[in-house]
Amino acid sequence: MKRKRSIKDILERRKKKAFSHEGEVLIGKVVGVHGLKGELKVKSESDVFERQMEVIDKIILYRGTKKEELPIEGVKPYKDIYLIKLKGIEDRSGAEERIGGELWIKEEERAPLEEGEFYYEELIGLEVYDESGNKVGKVKGVFEQPASHILEVEKEDGKVILVPFIEQFVKEVDTEKGRLVVSLIEGME
Repeated sequence: MKRKRSIKDILERRKKKAFSHEGEVLIGKVVGVHGLKGELKVKSESDVFERQMEVIDKIILYRGTKKEELPIEGVKPYKDIYLIKLKGIEDRSGAEERIGGELWIKEEERAPLEEGEFYYEELIGLEVYDESGNKVGKVKGVFEQPASHILEVEKEDGKVILVPFIEQFVKEVDTEKGRLVVSLIEGME
């Protein structure tokens, strides 16, 4: 006889992750399919997505409890997303099975960054100081916006300020020392 699960059991089970992504980086999400030959529509989760796809030859695709490591056959920009063809996904129905999946790479496969570029996780946790050397708080998150990225800075008192990640406001980023210097204007705090 099958035991009926309580709502609490079901919610606890959902919280558990099927996979540990330690040593991996999320770079895209499968949001749809294109055509009949198994192309995936992928929303980028990385500013250097195209560069990233040039330096790797296979990608890890997670969907639910399934993990696949698939060779990349082709990548092309399409409107504000990308069309990706992976070996082993040969038709539309195979592609539709992957909708909702996530594309991950191993950390050591990340594309090299240019001067002044940072990965989000390098910024999160940095101590934030103003130009006078006073501690403002800590970087809690990074939001992508069309005009610029926005740093979410949590102050000591728990309040949050949003700082556009542009030269006018972010004066120095030193990931080695774990600090960031900002120029705040009236109304930001």
